[in-house]
Amino acid sequence: GEAAGTKPVGRAYLPSASYAEMLHWALPPRAYVEYEDLEKWLKENDRLEQYGRFIRGSHWRGFLAKYDEANLMHKRMLAVSQELEEYEREYPEDTDTIEKASRHLYAGQCNCPYWHGVFGGLYLPHLRQAIYENLIKAEKLLVKDTDQVLKVSTDFDCDGNDEIVVNTDKFKAIFAPSAGGMLIELDSLEAGFNLTDTLRRRREGYHHKLAEAQYVGDVKDEEKKETETDGTASIHDIVWTKEKDLDKLVVDDWYSRRCFIDHFFNWETDLERFKAGQLGDEGDFVLEPYEVTHNERRSVVTLRRYGHIWRPDGPKCLTLQKEFHFSPGSEVISVNYHIMAEDEGIPNVRLAIENNYNFQAGHADDRYVLFDSIRKEEGFLDSVASQNACNSLIIRDDWRNLAVALAFDKSPDVWQAPIYTISLSEGGFEKVYQGTSIVSVFTVDLKKGVPFETTILLFAGKPDNMPPRFFRQCSQVMAGV
Repeated sequence: GEAAGTKPVGRAYLPSASYAEMLHWALPPRAYVEYEDLEKWLKENDRLEQYGRFIRGSHWRGFLAKYDEANLMHKRMLAVSQELEEYEREYPEDTDTIEKASRHLYAGQCNCPYWHGVFGGLYLPHLRQAIYENLIKAEKLLVKDTDQVLKVSTDFDCDGNDEIVVNTDKFKAIFAPSAGGMLIELDSLEAGFNLTDTLRRRREGYHHKLAEAQYVGDVKDEEKKETETDGTASIHDIVWTKEKDLDKLVVDDWYSRRCFIDHFFNWETDLERFKAGQLGDEGDFVLEPYEVTHNERRSVVTLRRYGHIWRPDGPKCLTLQKEFHFSPGSEVISVNYHIMAEDEGIPNVRLAIENNYNFQAGHADDRYVLFDSIRKEEGFLDSVASQNACNSLIIRDDWRNLAVALAFDKSPDVWQAPIYTISLSEGGFEKVYQGTSIVSVFTVDLKKGVPFETTILLFAGKPDNMPPRFFRQCSQVMAGV
């Protein structure tokens, strides 16, 4: 009130900004460290008070450029907001639906998981899950026609490239043809759950502090409290670590950890090297663009890439095509792979198809993995495991009564590994479970012009809906039906 009653002294425009620390956190890793060094130099030379007002980092939307996952979540929120606006124009009398959808949308606009700094934010899976749950519920309320498969091509994430968005009564799926043709989002509409809400591992600007971090278990509570309150450190300066040797887990993934990522591993790449991010990938398929084959079948997404496998004696031309088949009322997606050597045969090809799912609790008894219907000892979501000649894999979340299952017609070797990020929170450095990687490795000798074909059936929904229908479908596929 006082401010409003004060006589204006002139015109001012406020920048898209926030408090200084947040603008620092929004910077890319290298700039993050350079900003920190400059601020430290100003302090040491008693210049911060005089010149500090000129020192700014990024702006809030820098988080959307820095984190693909935050950007995708943000654009999903904007899409739901637009759908609500269109619904209000078309059905203004349906005030009950509009009010319910609006509440879910506003909950999905809570800013906490859209950014990351000294507070967990984006790095905390339960915060992201809450956003997606509300956005999915809002969108479900706004959809009238659910008895058919809808497929559209649009620049969903605003990166200048079109994505393919598929909607059924069971799923919402988003494909990125420009980025390896991967499935970047798969939502179970009935569960209100984003199955692919993972986070790739990154080197953050603050990771250089890990070397000097103190393990909280080695410091008495009185000493810790004294350090935090003696006036020499703030929440932004204190460096603690909740576990020892976290620096050994820092990995910088070079691609988003989503679904149907196409690798061609060399023979040195095993489960341990994959887990450590030390990939020997002979192909150029992970992040390179795929062509979208347009057809009249709205229920099918066909993606194709003419690429290469790099061998010591030179590059080998290879075509990879993958088709995703959706059906109304079905919780099963059929994924058909077709790879072929174009100019000459290619021996010992290791096609490794990576899928990543996140049910949040990595080490809970009610969330586990079944290889060929058998739970291995210590078969948690954060376990490291493998199965040769695997026919099926199920990830169960009994707490949510939800499952993802993969069934294979060619019995590949299957690897399981957890995704851990190392982030900084108000309590110090911590390890956070971000999902489980499932890698299906097929080994084949390709002859020129003779395709290798395989089918993977993906089920996502309530476990009770899976048997026997899902495995009966698997048997039909394996029998060539």
